[in-house]
Amino acid sequence: MTKTTPLSTETPEALDQLLAQLAFGSALHFESGFCDNWNLLSDKSDKAALHIVTQGSLWMAIPGRLSEQIQLHAGDAIFFSHGLRHWLSDQPVTAQSTPVTLQNFCVPEHIERGLVCYDIAIHSPLTANVLQIMPDYIHLPANQQSGRLAPLVALIQEEAALRQPGYQAAISRLSDVVVLHLLRQVLTDEQISQGLLAALQDTALRRVVLAVMDKPEANWTVDNMAELAYLSKSAFAERCHKIMGMTAKSLLDQLRLQKSRYLLIHTEHSLDHIADAVGYQSATAFIRFFKQQLGLSPGEYRSSQS
Repeated sequence: MTKTTPLSTETPEALDQLLAQLAFGSALHFESGFCDNWNLLSDKSDKAALHIVTQGSLWMAIPGRLSEQIQLHAGDAIFFSHGLRHWLSDQPVTAQSTPVTLQNFCVPEHIERGLVCYDIAIHSPLTANVLQIMPDYIHLPANQQSGRLAPLVALIQEEAALRQPGYQAAISRLSDVVVLHLLRQVLTDEQISQGLLAALQDTALRRVVLAVMDKPEANWTVDNMAELAYLSKSAFAERCHKIMGMTAKSLLDQLRLQKSRYLLIHTEHSLDHIADAVGYQSATAFIRFFKQQLGLSPGEYRSSQS
């Protein structure tokens, strides 16, 4: 059972307005070449992150999810929305892998392999809300980068390779522009924007998604979500299925799930507090909901991310 609070209805009406309100606050975190036999395990963070492979290839993996690790190649970009811990390594990551300190594998002049990393501070509630509904990470291979993103990534690769005076400042200055173009592609590319992300491309559904993310604890029903979208209940249900491939109830569940995952990762709040923050009147009801959605309890999920 969920609780009742006032609904929020003030949301952007166009995608360009949404992008304009996202506060990026990106900054160059790390840039170097690499020698052989290296791996790095990041700490969990309250910031989003962007990695660009400048030369060679490397592997990315998330602790506890090694079976889904992917190989990245020169020119690839990978965006982490939720600040999850993750491995970067020159070899596939195994359960026995241990992190190596930076000085043991950083070789700035070694240009056969290279990586640029940005931290992206989250300064506004809108930015936090949009990032929360994104997948844990988004991999954009070099050959799938659209618009002006690919030339920007190529410019970063060139600056890192030539290493002329001021190259680190140049790479750093490019960060906000790169993030803007990456998010633009994520929010407008139909092949990437599926599920909740696809809803941000639709004016009616975007209004609902951002309002629910702003107040997930509200007494949301299909009726009042449809009213917020200026649609009948049946038309709203049809729109959800057509745009996102999910029911209106699933839309609400997914938004509350994403919010609760974020709180479990980035706060020490009790389960009672988190249950209340996402609209459940008891920790018991919240635990039941969470386990139905992810197949593990909130406590197990939090432990896996620590």
